[in-house]
Amino acid sequence: MLDKYKLIGHSYDLLSKIYSGNAIQSCKISMLREDTIHAGSKILFAGSGQGRDAIRAAELGAHVTLIDISPTMMDTFLELLAKHPDKGQLHIETILGDILKHETFSKYDMVVANFFLTIFEEDRMHTLLDHLIKLCKPQGRIVIGDFCPPKGGIMTKTFQQLYWFSAATVFFAFAGNALHQVYDYQSILEKKNLEISEHQYFAFLGRDLYHAIMAQKL
Repeated sequence: MLDKYKLIGHSYDLLSKIYSGNAIQSCKISMLREDTIHAGSKILFAGSGQGRDAIRAAELGAHVTLIDISPTMMDTFLELLAKHPDKGQLHIETILGDILKHETFSKYDMVVANFFLTIFEEDRMHTLLDHLIKLCKPQGRIVIGDFCPPKGGIMTKTFQQLYWFSAATVFFAFAGNALHQVYDYQSILEKKNLEISEHQYFAFLGRDLYHAIMAQKL
């Protein structure tokens, strides 16, 4: 199995912290709250990387399944989990493999794809998102945290584009991630007949650069 994150996987959270302050982490956990998760909720995290958001959901009582294709990312998550003071009480299943081969359709109350879909070119992104929607129960929720589409005046939009492509270029070089414009997930989810129930923005350097979206499967 090719591990695209072998070079930068162990430093992923540190790089995120340097690049965004607390904005990326705040974005990842914003939809994981007591009012959206109850004890026993089945939640799938797709490509969760180092998985602090997955641990957050488990702390709230969710039964978490985390799937990642990168051995480096999975090892880093397991090291983090091993240090958790309540690791024995957390319900977390880890699967090292391709999310497209996970076919427990209509099982999950919530499916979370934080900074996951953005690593793929557009056609594959749609294939993966369609698969994630199938894994979600009817009336279940899809949560996506990611870069937000550029908005505002020309200078602000230009800054947002440069900010996005600076990160995208690094991950293209070191992990082979796709280069593309920022995806408009709200529009994409609405076209797939999901209902947007919540939308939050997260600022860094005085600009809204990240957003989290929660959408309900009808």
